[in-house]
Amino acid sequence: MKKVLTLLVPCLVFAAAVLWWTRGDAGASSDATRPSSAALDTTSPTLASLQATPQAQAHRDRQHFEADAKDFFARAASLGAVERSERADALTRQIDAYEAAGGLSAGEALLLRTALVKATVDDPARQVEEVAAIADRYRNHADRRMAAFAAQQANDPRFQAYKTREAQVVAEVMAMTSVPAGLTRDQYLRQRLQEERERAYAP
Repeated sequence: MKKVLTLLVPCLVFAAAVLWWTRGDAGASSDATRPSSAALDTTSPTLASLQATPQAQAHRDRQHFEADAKDFFARAASLGAVERSERADALTRQIDAYEAAGGLSAGEALLLRTALVKATVDDPARQVEEVAAIADRYRNHADRRMAAFAAQQANDPRFQAYKTREAQVVAEVMAMTSVPAGLTRDQYLRQRLQEERERAYAP
């Protein structure tokens, strides 16, 4: 999606620039050289169609989310309790959605959730408790993912074959009295292990 947006945004900017430039020429040129209304009508639907794409809408939504979050954190202390709570709840729902969709990393979401606690909880002791609870939740989630990955690797015959060869290669290299190709021992070991990984996972 980021790649699509990277391509789309310059197109939007270019289309907008074309519209602006065409309008400027229309005011400065004579009737004989002024672009026809048909030419302008051709450009406008193009810009409208670009702006109507799901990618463009998602980009605008993300910009709105980031601007809203920035505004909230800047003004949270001056907001009334009800408005502050409502806006914090809305931001929490957006953080949930972006994190679930991969639009926010775990680290980014953790920082935002921590900032929300500090912006909405006045009691310092309760702040510490809630931030610790959030950190524990993310730590447990990371531990579960690591455990799942380790279990997957343990059941992968290619990984097991590589680990067997890894131990053998390390023993061989450490026992060598000289290292070929003018490399250091560590460099040669990394080279050999990379070759073993490529061999183990070759299609």
